[in-house]
Amino acid sequence: MVKSYVKRIAATAVMTAVCLGATVQIGLPDVAYAVDTSDKEVMMTINGTDILKNEYVDYYSYCKAMMESSYGMGEYIWSMYPEAVQQLVAATDNNCLYARTVVEKFNELGLSLDKARNKTWRGSAWDLKQTKNETISKLAEQGMTFDEWLESMGMDEEMYDNIFAQGYYYEALNDYYFGVGGENAPDEEEIKAEFENFYKAKHILIMNTDEYGNELTGDALAEKEALIKQIQQELADGADFDELMNKYSEDTGLVTNPNGYIFQDDGSFVDEFVQGTQALEIGEISSEPVKSDYGWHIIKREALTDEDYEAYRPQLVYNLTGMTIDSLIEQWMSEAEVTYPEGHEDLTIADILGEEAGNVPSMEDLLGGSSSTDDGTSSTTEDDTASSSAASSSAE
Repeated sequence: MVKSYVKRIAATAVMTAVCLGATVQIGLPDVAYAVDTSDKEVMMTINGTDILKNEYVDYYSYCKAMMESSYGMGEYIWSMYPEAVQQLVAATDNNCLYARTVVEKFNELGLSLDKARNKTWRGSAWDLKQTKNETISKLAEQGMTFDEWLESMGMDEEMYDNIFAQGYYYEALNDYYFGVGGENAPDEEEIKAEFENFYKAKHILIMNTDEYGNELTGDALAEKEALIKQIQQELADGADFDELMNKYSEDTGLVTNPNGYIFQDDGSFVDEFVQGTQALEIGEISSEPVKSDYGWHIIKREALTDEDYEAYRPQLVYNLTGMTIDSLIEQWMSEAEVTYPEGHEDLTIADILGEEAGNVPSMEDLLGGSSSTDDGTSSTTEDDTASSSAASSSAE
């Protein structure tokens, strides 16, 4: 249970964590990684570069906080599932490997944040400051300070800045390989031709099942059929489609797709919905409801826009190449030479964060019983001994 879960945590952490092994700033002077190398202990080595203790601690603390929060157990996870400690080490290793891979490739290609070829993403010090201020304001609305939030995430402000900087490197690499004219990107005309295989449509869905998925019958079914006819009449009388959709549609996906769905005829959408859309001209509304297993669809076909193209371009490039920047990074990670000091996989929380942090609470602590010690064994307090003696005397 813990092992598979921590793999998911590691994947999430990998996408947000950064790691460098030198006391230098890389990239723009005010948007760059800054690493404390005061502790020279080597935790791992990636492609010949040592990852030192302080930077390793940063990502270890972050992964630890994420596991404690996501499991909902807090620090009790470490005593309940001792194997999670080793999984935490593995997650931290993966974070460092991911970040080192991104940074090394960025430098190897001679990329620059302020000279990206197709820069449509944010990457300046001003953008970072704005984002931070927005975060601070939103946290204040929730009654939390920025420092409190950082602590809950297992981060300090330096790591927060590093995470954003690493994200800018990632975007620069994505642009280099898959942006317009990118090294691995198809010709733009070929990508646009692929987009011509997509459709866009809105619909008003009236379901023919109840909340438990049972097909409606009798009066309940008649009521829905009457509603369909009412909507059709309102449309015939000139009512606005979007207004009726927002008023009547029972599609839960409307919340996240208010401007309609974009799709291919590849089996990912209900056949009846796809065929109903294909039968329409752009701007046309189906004259009769389209029936599917979900109910009745009144469909309006929409025109694909330039904004839609930009939003779907990464998917189009993947359709044509089978590659993404993430798949490239995974490949580079698999090719990296990684070594560890002897005993690395057996590191404990105390080894990384110190004895106080390593003295994790046990379930007995939660229930008011014995407490755990540094070596994971339970101990009995003097009060417990006194209570036990008193109970013995009373029994005698």
